[in-house]
Amino acid sequence: MRATLHASAALIALVSCAPVAKGQTAPADPASTQNAEAVDATETGQDATGEIVVTGIRQSLARAAEIKRESPAVVDSIVAEDIGKLPDLTTASALQRVPGVQVVVGGNNEIVGARIRGLDDIVTTLNGREIFTGVGRGFSFQDLPAEALAGVDVFKSSSAERIEGGVAGGVDMRLRRALDFKELTIAGSARATYLQEAGSDNTLNPAASLLVADRWSTGIGEIAAMVGISYQRNKYARPVAWNDWTRATSAAPAGSSPNLQAPTGFAAAIEFGHYERPQANFSLEWAPDSTTKFYVEGLFAGYRGNVFQARPTFRGFTGTAFEATAGDTCEDFAVGPDGYYSGNVRSATNPTGTGTIRQLCNATGYTARNIEYYTATVANRARTDIYVLATGFNKEFGALTWNTDVSYESSTNRNNSFRVDIGKRIAELVQVRDVDHAVQATMPGNPMNDPAGLAFANGMTEDINRSRGTLWSVMSDMKYDFDGGLLDYLQGGVRVARRKAGFEQYLGGPPAPGGSFVTPLSAAGLPSDILVQAPGVPQMNDGASFLQIDPNYLLEEDIKRQLRTLYRISPNTPAFDPTRDYDAQERTIAGFLQAGYKFSLSDTVTVDGMVGARLTRTSRDIAGSGRVTDPATSTSSVVLVRRSTSDTDLLPNASARIKFGGGLQSRFNYSKTLSRPSFGQLNPGLSYVVSYVSTIQNSGSGGNPDLKPQKADSFDASLEYYFGRSNYVSAVAFYRDIKDRIISGTEVRTIDGLQYVISTPRNLGSARIKGLELGGQLFLDFLPEGLDGLGVIGNFTVIDSEVTTPGDRLEGLPLLGVSKYNFNAGLIYEKYGISARAIYTYRSQYFDADITNGLSLRPVSIPVGLNGIRAAGRLDFGLNYEITPDITISLAGTNVTGQKTRNFESRADFVREVRNDDTTYSLGIRFNF
Repeated sequence: MRATLHASAALIALVSCAPVAKGQTAPADPASTQNAEAVDATETGQDATGEIVVTGIRQSLARAAEIKRESPAVVDSIVAEDIGKLPDLTTASALQRVPGVQVVVGGNNEIVGARIRGLDDIVTTLNGREIFTGVGRGFSFQDLPAEALAGVDVFKSSSAERIEGGVAGGVDMRLRRALDFKELTIAGSARATYLQEAGSDNTLNPAASLLVADRWSTGIGEIAAMVGISYQRNKYARPVAWNDWTRATSAAPAGSSPNLQAPTGFAAAIEFGHYERPQANFSLEWAPDSTTKFYVEGLFAGYRGNVFQARPTFRGFTGTAFEATAGDTCEDFAVGPDGYYSGNVRSATNPTGTGTIRQLCNATGYTARNIEYYTATVANRARTDIYVLATGFNKEFGALTWNTDVSYESSTNRNNSFRVDIGKRIAELVQVRDVDHAVQATMPGNPMNDPAGLAFANGMTEDINRSRGTLWSVMSDMKYDFDGGLLDYLQGGVRVARRKAGFEQYLGGPPAPGGSFVTPLSAAGLPSDILVQAPGVPQMNDGASFLQIDPNYLLEEDIKRQLRTLYRISPNTPAFDPTRDYDAQERTIAGFLQAGYKFSLSDTVTVDGMVGARLTRTSRDIAGSGRVTDPATSTSSVVLVRRSTSDTDLLPNASARIKFGGGLQSRFNYSKTLSRPSFGQLNPGLSYVVSYVSTIQNSGSGGNPDLKPQKADSFDASLEYYFGRSNYVSAVAFYRDIKDRIISGTEVRTIDGLQYVISTPRNLGSARIKGLELGGQLFLDFLPEGLDGLGVIGNFTVIDSEVTTPGDRLEGLPLLGVSKYNFNAGLIYEKYGISARAIYTYRSQYFDADITNGLSLRPVSIPVGLNGIRAAGRLDFGLNYEITPDITISLAGTNVTGQKTRNFESRADFVREVRNDDTTYSLGIRFNF
């Protein structure tokens, strides 16, 4: 007895992770795809049949709570309310509701960039199989429309049977499968969305989906087929305004106050255009008997976009006068001879330094006269195609289950971008540095809307890139369930994968013909209607429109050839630059062994869990190119660089879950996880470009073939209480000890006598992250009739992160991209055919980039330059009304409070940028027959 108690105590003390029934072999969908789900009558009360049927929001939340409760891992789920109805309009938008998940708003106003507990090293799977976009490790969640999904599971802990690759955790997106449907089912949806920022040019943006499934009983067993398609098209606009780099006014025009620090100018941009997302998926399943299933399934997800930008820039220091208003904050800055930041300050220990320490006061605003102005017009045509095809089987031999899956993915991304700048001198720019933590500027008379005097400015730039990634994968595992005893089951399996990635690019272009502002636009022989009105930016001239090159012309090859000739280069499309290309091959062999256990401590207290390990070996070959200059002859040549690397890792895990009875349970998890560097990060080549704009640094980028995989020891402990009709509260404490975290930093290099700021990845060394997640949902069934349809949902996460690498310039600072606080708070209502929710999502301030080697001045009291994002929150809502049991209409809104994204440099009072996030409203209809 004593030995048993000691063994029990040891097992309870294990800390680990293990997911729901999601092995490495495309498991069965844990979320029912039936039109309605019967919930246990002991929890929900009874009707005349002894069951109560729950649909809509409550059904999806109840099923998500069930997955959370039954999983031995720390997992949160999102379940579709009905076919084609994830709770939010996009996958990434739905993910932001999960405790501990943080997101950002992308350039086209979509929610993107999901992070789990502040970390973006996520392995993404589709029906249990790894999926990615292009040549990256990650997946762009916006590439898969929400209408296609039955649900999403967010794994915050790992276990041996899960595919390795996510220090932060994993996200599994679940498509529906044919055998989930019992009879002929035809379901679909249609909606129109209004995007506020698109303004008068806006149209109602359509989205539609259709799913058809059926099932047949035949002489050879059950056969089922399902096909789903969806399409969406959005026309959008996203305005941005920012201060240019901060500089000492001693570098401003003669007569300017010499002892201030002010932005060198003002810039704005508006990204606009349209994009389309077609998607199709299918599932064929055959069950010859109750113990056997064969399947074939596939997915196509596409993106088509014509993305335009208009970027007006005003160079405040290029004029004849610069009159700044002094603020009351004066500090010491490290100033170089050019008035920008200097990392080479003269001192007793550095007598040859070129920079000096100077006391400068802040300029709260300025008026600049007779300055250079230009508008960059960018036209980009983009296309992404993702194909996934898989086949396999699930077979039961009594207590033994055998699963095998073979899959192939191809992901191709193409971008073709063309940029031309036009500009002139304007009489006056009036800029205010901080207006509601944003920048604001006016140009009296709006001279940017007058074509007189416009000339070609700066250089012409083309960015043509192609990337393709492929993955072959074979996964097979077995599980044996024991009948009683301490050992519950034993499972093991293997995965063999081969990944290829290829990237090629041309990026560059010549300076303006004859120099900036020399060749008039009118002398170029371009079409007479080459100029069009660009959408305005609210922070510039109160949103007034301005002229730009018609970006649609820049998509036409004839116009491109004409412009290349004007810029005195070959009219033909430029060839790819070998210094920017790379090819990679990666082979992974992984095997796992895991045992589950369970036992009772008393009549009401039981313990279960698992102990296992995953062994993985990865070998890769990557080839890139760099340009090398011979110092003797000053000639340069392209040199091919090849590197081969390999690594072997053992990833153990263990878990214990204690069920105390009455709905109270606790779990303790431990796992070692890893994230491999992306192929772009490993590229041994180096490329760089010379800037034709004095306020923009020469820049370049390169990979680092010596990068190590990131690894983490991950600990989770939770206490959860489930009660009433699908209610719960939970608390999860977590800790991550991270080694060799990869970040992108900058360093200054001198190449052929010119200085470049080179962006390159590096292993940070060590870091830690810890925190607490609180969450729950409560349906207020005890309220009087009519109000008993109310419910509340919410979660709160606090994260403490720190770089712990001794001597690193980021030591002691939070990890980039990590907000300390994150919460969701929402109300739901479901009764009388009405289904509604309103949710407020908040994310606290965070830093997202290291700009230490940038041009911008910063006080010497701030040794590290960081780009910061202010705290922000947004309110979304959804309202559905069931016209009939089979037809529902819906109304939804996102960011209805009009929240903006506001950036700063290093310190909140150094205002940098404001991004005008969009507000959208959607009206739709769904049917399910």
